Amino acid sequence: MTKADLGHALHKSGLFGVLDWFRDYVELFKASSRTSFSQYGEDLELQKRFGARKGIYIEIGANHPIRLSNTYLLYRKGWRGMIVEPVPSLFAKHKKLRPRDIHINAAAGSADGELTFYELIPSVLSTCDADEAEKAVNGGIARLLKRFPVPVATVASLYRTHLAPEPVLVLSVDTEGHDLAVLKGVDWDSMRPEVVICEGNNDDKQSEITEFLAARGYECFKQMGCNLMFSQI
Repeated sequence: MTKADLGHALHKSGLFGVLDWFRDYVELFKASSRTSFSQYGEDLELQKRFGARKGIYIEIGANHPIRLSNTYLLYRKGWRGMIVEPVPSLFAKHKKLRPRDIHINAAAGSADGELTFYELIPSVLSTCDADEAEKAVNGGIARLLKRFPVPVATVASLYRTHLAPEPVLVLSVDTEGHDLAVLKGVDWDSMRPEVVICEGNNDDKQSEITEFLAARGYECFKQMGCNLMFSQI
């Protein structure tokens, strides 16, 4: 039995929920001794850049509130922000474990509306991009748990509703192939984060994102694994 098969079986039995919440609280207990939570140390790069400053972040496709999080280290240091996460169970974890944040149970995109969301096991591969979901499942690295419609909002509308006119220092986007659509939904005139983090999981996507952000006055200052970090030129 693969890890994905085991996860699917536990989900069906209901045991997964109990074990998952227990794991979260153990991880929260251990978090005090950790210095980084991001996949490749992106949060350490943010810490180096901002030092003792505190500010606001927006994280799109936040997934788990602690594990592989680009913003949890900032949260621990007194930052706050807006978390956008379409998976209801993960959204609930954020509300419980990170109460200072604003929590949005939705997806983000280039326009307000609705999209089909593909929730996969492991959840970090979940996406609104049908091609990416199919590739993960056919490649044997994920199982489809379920697909369901999710509301979609632009970052521009979310910012206007919940944060404006406060400045946003960090925009972190990790949506498994949907990142460029999210960036197209930002009003770059009214909100200009100092740092933008995006996932480019192949050369074509990296080029598209780099060109898009370059046209809006950003340059890539660091690549960490599949993630690109941009700052204002």
